[in-house]
Amino acid sequence: MIKEPILKNFPVVLKLISLLVIIIICVFIFNLLGFAIAIPIWGSDAIQLFNGKTNLNINNHINFFKYLQIVNQFGMFILPSVLFAFLVRGKISVYLKMNRLPQIYSLLAGISIIVVSMPLINWLISINQMMHLPSAFSGIEEWMRRSEDSAEIYTKAFLNVSSLNGLIINIFMMAVLPAIGEEFLFRGVLFKLFKDWSGKAHFAIILSAFLFSAMHLQFFGFFPRMVLGLLLGYMFYFSKNLWVPIAAHFFNNAFAVIVTFLNNKKIIQTDIDALGSESSDYLFIILSLILTMVLIGYIYKTGKNKKEEENQIPSSFV
Repeated sequence: MIKEPILKNFPVVLKLISLLVIIIICVFIFNLLGFAIAIPIWGSDAIQLFNGKTNLNINNHINFFKYLQIVNQFGMFILPSVLFAFLVRGKISVYLKMNRLPQIYSLLAGISIIVVSMPLINWLISINQMMHLPSAFSGIEEWMRRSEDSAEIYTKAFLNVSSLNGLIINIFMMAVLPAIGEEFLFRGVLFKLFKDWSGKAHFAIILSAFLFSAMHLQFFGFFPRMVLGLLLGYMFYFSKNLWVPIAAHFFNNAFAVIVTFLNNKKIIQTDIDALGSESSDYLFIILSLILTMVLIGYIYKTGKNKKEEENQIPSSFV
């Protein structure tokens, strides 16, 4: 007799609690293993860097921080999502909706959404950065800006490469792993859990996008990142295939990494963050919004047509 997956018949609330426990355990184990591997390589500096109690220059230890970023991606996102999918369904690819290749047009539409939404996202970034809390919360705002500045320092240090090897490592660390891990967790797992809990797909998309943005702890980029999460959520919901948001997420991150690399090499001189950031670019912003909605609608239409075709297949052929 084949045993059912352990978490299959658990209530949604218990599944959410189980997911949180799995994440905590995986983060602990991966950090422990990461620490054990780091000691022979970085020596005593690794102890200080892991504890976060050091004033060591980040640029002098950039390889360590990249290593730590990779460890965290596996421990916090990829492994917990895979384990949870296995414990709920048994078949990981089926639970995560990765067992079928996506329609090529949906894949291209998802990537195109990232391109055409750039002016809209950049405009939202400029609006979000002008946000100020009431004077009573000035201490909180100061802490938020310090956190933002710290995150920006790390990002700039990561992107400050001019070699091909550095570019490849950055694409793997900042595009491949986040696209897989974050889509596994926020779209592949949390969206489904929130949808099962509430019975409302749109609520699940919004809540998972909110958590997706909050997880980055970059408060003055919260709203544009949440909009990106919404777009990725609808790509997944309408296409019924996790490969679509994974591809779009990868393109979004890889594009930024490659453009920064080309700027570092003086091959190009462009600021992709400038498009749509000025109020005078309102035409680009409106056009960006329209094209984004059209492409989302296209993914919805192709996904709906695909589902209708599958429903018309005789059961003997399924």
